This record gives sequence, C-alpha cells and structure tokens, in this order.
Amino acid sequence: MLPGALVRRRTTIADIAQQAGVSVGTVSNVLNSKGRHSQSTRQRVLDVAASLNYAPNALIRSLQTGRTNAVGVFSWRVQPLSLADTGAALLSGIAAGLAESRYDVLLYSVHPHEGEVPVSLFLDGRVDGLIAVPGGSFDDDLSAVSRAGVPTVALYQGTPTDGIAAVNIDNVSGVLAAIDHLAELGHTRIAAYTPVYNFDFEQRLKGYRMGLGRRGLSADPALYAPAVLNSPAQVASSVDRLLGLPDPPTAVLAGNDGLALAVLEELTRRGIEVPGDVSVVGFDDAPIASLGPGLTTVRQPAEEVGRTAGRFVTAMIDGARPDDCRALLPVDLVVRGTTGPPHLRGRHCARA
Repeated sequence: MLPGALVRRRTTIADIAQQAGVSVGTVSNVLNSKGRHSQSTRQRVLDVAASLNYAPNALIRSLQTGRTNAVGVFSWRVQPLSLADTGAALLSGIAAGLAESRYDVLLYSVHPHEGEVPVSLFLDGRVDGLIAVPGGSFDDDLSAVSRAGVPTVALYQGTPTDGIAAVNIDNVSGVLAAIDHLAELGHTRIAAYTPVYNFDFEQRLKGYRMGLGRRGLSADPALYAPAVLNSPAQVASSVDRLLGLPDPPTAVLAGNDGLALAVLEELTRRGIEVPGDVSVVGFDDAPIASLGPGLTTVRQPAEEVGRTAGRFVTAMIDGARPDDCRALLPVDLVVRGTTGPPHLRGRHCARA
C-alpha cells in the first residue's frame, strides 16, 4: 500500500447500531423487515443507514437467501467495437432481459473454444442460472450443469436435452428466402461458402440444399466450399476453386456476414464486380452489413435472442419448466447492394 493511502472500511450494522443507539439485532431486524419496532426506531435506523451509505454485503446475503441475483453468461469472445458480428447485440439483449427481473450479468472470461471447461466452473455458487452460447467441448456438459440444479438456457444449439431451455433462430427459412431471392433474379448456379462446426451452420447448409431442390436448381457438390479458416489465403483458395469450375457460380451464399465480406473483398481484389459478375449474400445482418452499398443478408434478431434468454432463465429460477422456455425466433431477408441479376455466364472467369 502506498504511504498515506486512504483506507476505506465498509459500514457495518454495528456502526449503524452505535450511532442510532440501538442493538445490532434491532438494526438487522429493521433492515430485513423483521420483528416489531416503533415507527420512530425504525425511521432512526433507516436514516442512520442512509447517512452512512450502508449497503448489505452481497456475499453474506447470498449465503442467507441461497441466491446471488446474478446469471452467468458463457459466450464466444465478444468484441464490443466489432462491426462484423452480432455479439454486442446479443449481450445487450441478455442484459436487458435480466434487468427486467433485477438480475446482474456475470460474463465468464473463459472462451468456449479454449479447451476443456470444467463443469464445476458454473457450480461454485456465484450464479443462480446460466446462459450458454455454443462452443468447444462445453456443449456436452450443459446437461450436467442442469442436473446439478442450475437453470440453464442454451442459445443457437437446437433442441437440447431435457431440463434445458433453448432459444434458436429459424436458419432454414432464412436461407430458403435467400435462395428464392437469387433464383428470382435468374441465378441457377449458387455456391455455398460456410463451415459446419455448429448447429446454426449445419441448419444454414441444410436450408441451402433444400432451397436448391425446391427451385429445381443444381445441387452440384462442387458448389459447396467448406470454410475451414476465415483467413485471406483460405478465402482466396475457395474463390479460386469456385471460379475455376467448368460452370462457375454466379452467386455465393455465405454462412455469416464475416465470411460474405471476406468473399466480397477477395472478388473486389480480383476486379470482379459485385453484383455485376457475382452476387453475394450473408447471414446475421451484423452492423457492417448496412454500410456503403450494403450487403444482402439474412437478419437474425440477436438482441431479441438475448432478451428472451434473460427472461427464460429468470423464469426458471422462479420455478418455470424448461419445456415451457423454448423459442424459435423468425429471421428476415434484407436485400441490399450485393445481389442482382446474373450477367453473361463466364464473364467473371476471364478476369479471375
């Protein structure tokens, strides 16, 4: 400690009792609305507590009540200033949903993709409930957390096991709308560029294949480019392969906006016009999607996902059944400047 540093001591109920001229037990009873006391005694205790800026010790209160009034959030790493994802909107919604019931947010610093996460991390009494975004090996441990009595809500993870609430978005209908949009513009060769390492991406690829079949379009396996890493070299390699096909695509449907913008950047670098030569569609409607001419994308209600999760977890803490706390939220296609009718086939190949 630095010399002369000011040491601040928390006000205790003993301090209040001494200044109010009553017993510690009387102060405790008044602050907890217990026992019978005259109105003048009660008011004197409250006035002294206010003048001393007294606040009850949250740790002691949680031991007494069995609740912390906090909900843990285990999420992918959030970049508050990032324009390419919806993480900030999701957290904002969670905070808003919990605030309705006066719960606080405890954001766990361990990232889902950073190796094994011990279940005990969520069972040490710091939180009354858990909201979990998919990632890493933790997905398989949600049921263990729920069985231990911690109300748990899984986001973007499909239908969970019994005892776990869920909030999902309608990925399939969103991609079907995107395929319909491209088909109505005249596109018949539509590529998909997406990973499949979680439920959402799997559902988006499912919607892509369903959409092609519903429109009677080619389901050529060569039109699917798996996005293993979102790196410039990997994006360039995938674009090379797609544009090098004997019958190349005139549109690319990406698994999310970040991937769509990476494809867009690579096409622009090659002098390929979007949407003149190739149309590009994303998914999420991240903040960056609306900048400039704008990215055509499927808008997911990230903030509403978070808000619904906050409401569900607090309802479960109060006794609601997990089966009654499950939601599938709708999505919307947002048409902007990266989609248009296809030009003469092969025009972009000459530039690649």
